[in-house]
Amino acid sequence: MVKRKKQEPLNVSRFIKELLVDELGFPFKQIVNDISFEKYTGIKRPDILISEVEYDLELQNNDEFIQNLIAYAEAKHDCAVDSRDWKDAYNQGLLKAQKEALDIPFFIVTNFLVTHFYNTQNGERISLNGIPIADFQNMDVLRLIRKKLDENPDLNNIQTNVDTQQAISEASFNNKLWELAGIYRDINFKNITEKIDFTIGFIALKFYEEKVEMENKKNKTKDYWSDIQSYIQKPDTFTTALGGYIQRLQNETDFGEFKSLMNIVREKLNALDGITQEQIIEIYTIIEGMGRLHGCGFDLFGSVYEKFASNKEKGDFGEFFTRRNYTHVLTKLLLKDEKYFNAQRPFIIGDFACGTGGFLTEAFKILQSKYKNPMTGKLEPRVEEFLKSQCIYGYDVKEENVSRTKLNMFLVGDGHTHIIRKDTLREELTGNSWDYVLMNPPYGNGSTKAETSSITTNRYELAFLAKIVKSLKIGGKACVIVPDGFFENPSIMAFRKEIMSLCTINAVISLPKHAFAPYTKEKTYALFIEKRSQEESPLQTEDIWMYIIDNDGYANSDKRFETNLKDADNKWLHNEIKGYIDNHGNEKVSILEERWLKYDDSSSGGTEFINEKGETITKRKSGFVMVSNINEENYYNLLPEFYLRPYEPKYITLKELDREIETIEGILKDISKLTVDDIKNKLGVENDEG
Repeated sequence: MVKRKKQEPLNVSRFIKELLVDELGFPFKQIVNDISFEKYTGIKRPDILISEVEYDLELQNNDEFIQNLIAYAEAKHDCAVDSRDWKDAYNQGLLKAQKEALDIPFFIVTNFLVTHFYNTQNGERISLNGIPIADFQNMDVLRLIRKKLDENPDLNNIQTNVDTQQAISEASFNNKLWELAGIYRDINFKNITEKIDFTIGFIALKFYEEKVEMENKKNKTKDYWSDIQSYIQKPDTFTTALGGYIQRLQNETDFGEFKSLMNIVREKLNALDGITQEQIIEIYTIIEGMGRLHGCGFDLFGSVYEKFASNKEKGDFGEFFTRRNYTHVLTKLLLKDEKYFNAQRPFIIGDFACGTGGFLTEAFKILQSKYKNPMTGKLEPRVEEFLKSQCIYGYDVKEENVSRTKLNMFLVGDGHTHIIRKDTLREELTGNSWDYVLMNPPYGNGSTKAETSSITTNRYELAFLAKIVKSLKIGGKACVIVPDGFFENPSIMAFRKEIMSLCTINAVISLPKHAFAPYTKEKTYALFIEKRSQEESPLQTEDIWMYIIDNDGYANSDKRFETNLKDADNKWLHNEIKGYIDNHGNEKVSILEERWLKYDDSSSGGTEFINEKGETITKRKSGFVMVSNINEENYYNLLPEFYLRPYEPKYITLKELDREIETIEGILKDISKLTVDDIKNKLGVENDEG
């Protein structure tokens, strides 16, 4: 349990403000813990009530608030799960939730660090996708739970689609990072990088025990992560035991790939460098509270970096990281036709520069969701084996990235068997055998020549694109994030033509300028290709679907804050790539998925949308570009903006031109008359006499 300063207890009010409002985004006026609501429960006031409507203190709209109730929670600070106080909160919650005035199908018990959801009908704990809920959920998930239980009051395990699964897992992990951030305020880290590596290293210690348990390699004569908990009341012994556990993993096991991360933790422990023994125990307790890591489905490295890294670290890290909102939706689009498992048609998915494994983790989660038995919510053994050891391949030239991807793959459910170090630009891959490739390759000048006869270049993104085309089997598909130069630079026209002769370009999606800021500020596009047989036409004949993403849920600037704009039915107004849950608890896919390969606004003259300021804009967003219009006259330009939003120059008359020239000449004459002192005075520079 995390210790708090006496003058600053984590009470209900702080919990509402810091977690529910600031972290999970609940509207403050839709939460109450007011004594005037006692009349609805018949006994002590409910600790937390959350409604679809705002509570108006002046109007005292208590009845309206209760009639639109979405969740109710009992809170017990500083009590252990299943302790007497916890059970008292459970009993109060069950009794109050069953009252006719509340009439809510589930209730919540929290000690501010752990949160359980219970079914009002049978009193059993509620799970999401087979995993018992251990954290407070956001408003959308509360709506979903309420809808499912209204339909089936005895339901204890709620299945969701893959979009909601991702939102739940990220929210749960971010809750733990929020708790860690509170402790880190009083710890002296040398820099933010040390804080990040310390966090990941600590989590890796827990991960190792789960790994050996799954492999049936646990040595009962040795101490593991869970055994150290027995020393928690003896800080000196606890710190020594944890340090010994790290030393053993470094010396005796095959866990050496995480040695540098674990070493940061060990050095901090040994020297007690800016950290106390009590703080070490608090950190251990929070990470232990994460529950089972395997299969929980979050991007560990992405979440930690998003939480703790400054813009500088994010810029340095940008080469290895692709934002999760894009890896998720782009992977869903590429794998859209994989609707069910077909044992007669196995396939492989690869990322030849996998970084932290963002694309591969999304591929695993999406296929896992598609292949689960709808009745049991589980995978059949042969399907599970396929996903874990036969389907996912990831390569990277950096050993630390291989380690990151392996850990991330383990956390989403496995599939780390074929994650290895390989310089894919220099080394041969397994022939023309790839069914799917997902990549956000590094950009800029490299040292390896691209495998193409059309141009001579060492640029990473072009060399990787050429490698992908060569590696795909006939009918194989790829989604590659590529900078704008590939799509419009006249000097590589021949390479674009070569791609169109070897593949069918199914789609080009323009990503916002700041899509990956502050990691990178390159203007990028998602290119979707399918390799064709050379017995077909020498050049692509199918029209190309193009789409411009204007809004991805973040401000279109370097700051990239979330806009969170929604309409009356909870649909995103400023986010085209994220699914949502409507006000009735129904799961909906993103706007981009709804429009994929079919939306064309050419006849309507454009699509109406809003920017982050709420201003209405109408512009072309999408349509099919006739392949005959992509030719040598425009250098085989593939930019969506070139066809959907062509630049319209503003022309002026000769008289207006003459006036502009006269104005400029006048300014230049005035500048020529200025002395050095005049210039210094205008610039506010003090004269230096000597």
